[in-house]
Amino acid sequence: MIKRTLTIIFLSLSMAVPSEAAEQVRIAYNNLLPPFAEAKDGKAVGLVVEIVRAAAEHAGYSVEFLPVPLEQMEAALKEGRAVAAIPAAASPERRERMDFSDTLMMTGGALYVRAPEPTPDSLKALAGKTVVTPRTGPLAAFIQKNAPEVTLVVTEDYESSLSRLVNREADAAALNYQAGAMLASRLHPGKLTIPRAMFWELPFGAAVLKGRNAEFLTRLNAGLAAIRSDGTWDRINKSWLEQKSRPAVSRVSTQGQSESRIAFAPFDALGCQPAMLRLSRIAVDARAQSVTP
Repeated sequence: MIKRTLTIIFLSLSMAVPSEAAEQVRIAYNNLLPPFAEAKDGKAVGLVVEIVRAAAEHAGYSVEFLPVPLEQMEAALKEGRAVAAIPAAASPERRERMDFSDTLMMTGGALYVRAPEPTPDSLKALAGKTVVTPRTGPLAAFIQKNAPEVTLVVTEDYESSLSRLVNREADAAALNYQAGAMLASRLHPGKLTIPRAMFWELPFGAAVLKGRNAEFLTRLNAGLAAIRSDGTWDRINKSWLEQKSRPAVSRVSTQGQSESRIAFAPFDALGCQPAMLRLSRIAVDARAQSVTP
């Protein structure tokens, strides 16, 4: 532990690298996973994107962000198109194939159903029913292992999962808690019940191929430590939350109740509890702990 701390301090002190000398790296990011990462007007945006960009710059990297769909994130690493992929949930199955940075924030899986149905209490409550989830996400393996009584159907992405649910081709969709809420509100406003809890909690990190790019992870972790200590991390969080908290009229469904009201995205308007997002500050406290789903 002491050795690791000294290494981070040393790297942090040696990070005053002129921009012209910054090392170029390419990082793949999910092009449709708001609020964490998204491609807008040809640019990479999102909370995780901003955190990783700032940490990488502190580590002496100049980052080119490569937008890829969910199903191509791991392929982008294997094909050498990127050294890392973000955001990536560190599931047990993925840890067998990839190495991860320190925790960026906590996230997890949640169940979405058609309004005005209430959110199922658990996966077991969906025994004999059809649940859709993206093929390359971490939830498919978890459901297969822990809820074999559920009829699992894998899809290409979040959009197709939500579409099947709305079109009554599935009884529920298992999706990322925060991203699912934002996409449900954006693509199918008022048609889906926004959950208030996760059935499985996972840490988000930057992922690289197993046994590869260890230096990049070490330097990125040092960069993360640096932006936590100098206040950059908190400024990004605050800026992002203020930007996303502008009032807007939304029609939402929360736990079976659909109503028109003034809402504040992404939390209140989506029926999410702010505590459940558990963003960067909690990740700071938990980064040195081993997360067991």
